[in-house]
Amino acid sequence: MKKLMRMCSPNKTIKTSTCLEDTFNIGLDIGTRLNKGITIGLSGELGVGKTIFAKGLGEGLGVKELITSPTFLGINEYYSGRLPFIHMDFYQKVVDIKKINFYIDKNAVILIEWTENFNSMFNEKLKTNTIVYIKYLRDKEGSIIDNERQIVIESDNT
Repeated sequence: MKKLMRMCSPNKTIKTSTCLEDTFNIGLDIGTRLNKGITIGLSGELGVGKTIFAKGLGEGLGVKELITSPTFLGINEYYSGRLPFIHMDFYQKVVDIKKINFYIDKNAVILIEWTENFNSMFNEKLKTNTIVYIKYLRDKEGSIIDNERQIVIESDNT
């Protein structure tokens, strides 16, 4: 497993994932270090590994349940870890703003996929402590390079 990590600034880290295990382990590392509630925005194209990252994050928090994508339900809740883990998805508009505010007011780790869709759905900016961008690395022709991904973590406290 090849891991590359680059610190760009005190609040921005860039990591390279060459396989699903790498993506999982990056989420695991973040989840292991969390000791208080936080809101994390997660962005990336379809199939890039957002749910794999979420599974790692949940395992790092000690979640015992099977972590699945909340695309069709909008919210999955997990309470078996050190902190509650709330996994939301804004790919489709299935969550109302009252539910979002309810969870944000709790001491929970909230992971929100497709945060870029939030602004257009609710006409307001979602406040996150950390933003994670996952993107495929591509060559000049636009082809994915050996299944590699770049994971950019911009944080104020992770």
